Amino acid sequence: MSISRPNGAATSATDGFVSIPVAFLNTAKRLGSDPAYYVRGTQVWEPTSWTGYAEEVCQAARALIASGVRPGDTVCILSYNRPEWAITDLAAMMIGAAPTGIYWTASLDEVRYILRHSEGRVLVVEDEAQLAQLEEHLQDFPHLRRIVRLNGSPASDLELDWQSFMELGAPLGELEEERQRRLARIEPEDIALQIYTSGTTGKPKAVQLSHRALREESNGLTSVQRMTNEDRYLCYLPLAHVAEQVGTIIQHSDHGYRVYFARSIPQVPEDLREVRPSIFFGVPRVYEKMMVKIQERLDQAEGFKKRLALWSLSTMREWYERRIEGRATGPLLDFKAKIAKALVIDKVQRTIGFDQQHIIISGGAPLPVEVQRFFLGLGVVLRVVYGMSETCGATTFNSPENTRIGSVGKPIEGMEVKIAEDGEILCRGGANFTGYSHDPEATDEVFDDGWLRTGDIGYIDSDGYLFITGRKKDIIVTSGGKNIAPAKLEGLLGGISLIEYSVVVGNNRNYLGALLSLDPQALAEFAEARGIASDKVLDSPELHETLSQGIERVNASVGRAEQIRGFQIIRDGLSINAGELTATMKVRRAGVLDKHGALVDKIYAS
Repeated sequence: MSISRPNGAATSATDGFVSIPVAFLNTAKRLGSDPAYYVRGTQVWEPTSWTGYAEEVCQAARALIASGVRPGDTVCILSYNRPEWAITDLAAMMIGAAPTGIYWTASLDEVRYILRHSEGRVLVVEDEAQLAQLEEHLQDFPHLRRIVRLNGSPASDLELDWQSFMELGAPLGELEEERQRRLARIEPEDIALQIYTSGTTGKPKAVQLSHRALREESNGLTSVQRMTNEDRYLCYLPLAHVAEQVGTIIQHSDHGYRVYFARSIPQVPEDLREVRPSIFFGVPRVYEKMMVKIQERLDQAEGFKKRLALWSLSTMREWYERRIEGRATGPLLDFKAKIAKALVIDKVQRTIGFDQQHIIISGGAPLPVEVQRFFLGLGVVLRVVYGMSETCGATTFNSPENTRIGSVGKPIEGMEVKIAEDGEILCRGGANFTGYSHDPEATDEVFDDGWLRTGDIGYIDSDGYLFITGRKKDIIVTSGGKNIAPAKLEGLLGGISLIEYSVVVGNNRNYLGALLSLDPQALAEFAEARGIASDKVLDSPELHETLSQGIERVNASVGRAEQIRGFQIIRDGLSINAGELTATMKVRRAGVLDKHGALVDKIYAS
């Protein structure tokens, strides 16, 4: 079975094709003095107009030309999210170069690898410590011609601070003429940007996305969500990830909504309450942590207040489930939902920062159904999206008109999805990537007669909704011959407040076990609340009993073959430098199992 959405959008330079940089300039001209983006000052969020934003991008584009960047060159960006990130990205695209983000959490080895592999000509970098480490290896980067420091002072002739870099693009004349010429010469099949994969199974691969693919992706998303320049969007996930680039740069260029650059990851909850975004994208772990915090507050409530809160959550959940399933809610449930909203739900939404919600999206990893249903009780419908860097981000989407709990939605306009005989999900459409840079063999491996092999397994229901059941390479085959996808179980384990990461094991074993990495903050709060010394808590009976109870709840929701019969705690947690996590904080399953094989054996020794 396959499902698709046809695409009638313009597709070539001769029939109305509009690249993202051109769309950006058109939007800037249309909105002029309206706010384009905000940064947090000492007291308030300070705006930059669309006119000002366009001037910054065009000046940065001229500065890149003055720095010797040619069409087809790569411009690397190593920084947390900030306006300079987006300015550099758009400026590079505008002159035919390929912006390439590097995760600010990446290890030094990964940063060095990407700089070498991408043949980066310019590096824009924020962290002085990272730069200091790179400066020791400059001989490894023969293509590098300019380093632009976002913080600190230049330490060599190779370096400029941001202001000095921008001054290179201040003159108009020939530089401006060249900028305009390059923009006019952009062809749909030219590479617009590169996204390096997170590298869960090896070295990161450079996903090359064309200008046509970005246009198809933006058109497809526009077909399933409505946005205006009055909407507000909080930028906080890594801009090196395709999903955040789609939200902060690509769709922003088309629709002109207001982007707020978060101050830091720890300050996101506070920024959420201040910005009150109408559009918000989060990975499942973000929503799981929100859920845990709200549940903890519910546990602290007593008497009538607690009963009212639980009744309100249950009422709203039932009301939304009926609406989503197309069933009548009825006058009585409508009235009850109205009361619940007024007495409890509105207050909770304000506390989170979701009281002005328009569309709240979850993607990047499997979202446990329990989390999705919990948020329905808060009056928040998490619209689950599915895709990958190789498809420009989104392939399927649960739109406001078409949502099914537990699914990842239906294909966006211009994309087709089908299931191979072995259960693998295949995608085809204009948003598919061009190929992996410098790796034609890997490119050939993922394409089959125009269909992209995603590596995920799943099924399509009778109404055309796609469901993901796991990763093809991660399937566990027990000694009893049962095939089990660990992603579902790991998602359920993530709902236990103490657990930050989990790896389900059991290949060729007679039952499943789990390696658990605990959340340091949650563990500290657990120890303090029970008067346990921090150096004793990992060995305490109280901790093991709490984890066992959480796992029992997980086991109650799955079949016998999927139940987890034993666990071990990874005492030092998981880290990027140890090869256990990617720069996007995804678990490297092979790295964890290689390093902690003795813990796996210990699960089964008992």
